[in-house]
Amino acid sequence: MRWRFRQISNLSWTGHRAIPVALTALVLTWTAVGLSFSFPRQWFLLTNMAATLITFFLLLLLQHSQNRDMKALHTKLDELIRSSEAGNHWIAAEKKDADAIEGMRQQHQDQISQEPPEQRCV
Repeated sequence: MRWRFRQISNLSWTGHRAIPVALTALVLTWTAVGLSFSFPRQWFLLTNMAATLITFFLLLLLQHSQNRDMKALHTKLDELIRSSEAGNHWIAAEKKDADAIEGMRQQHQDQISQEPPEQRCV
């Protein structure tokens, strides 16, 4: 199941800008057909339930893709920190609590403000 979910999240068309337009057209067509043929109220309830389930699935799909991308980005940043002259205490900073991160940021700001202007990188 996990590999299938990963295969679906890797499809390039899932994030294409034409998908919302196509889905909106499908919903409008579905509604027009239902109203023109006077389908019962249960038909619209079924439609609403299906749309909710699809939306929930897409939300999980997007969250999975974002989490995977962020893990890769953090790994790349950690490797850059290891290979540079930067302090290793910044590695895995995203796993620390908010107060520790704020303390590290403030310490970094203090170090920058103490450097002469010609040594500062912009």
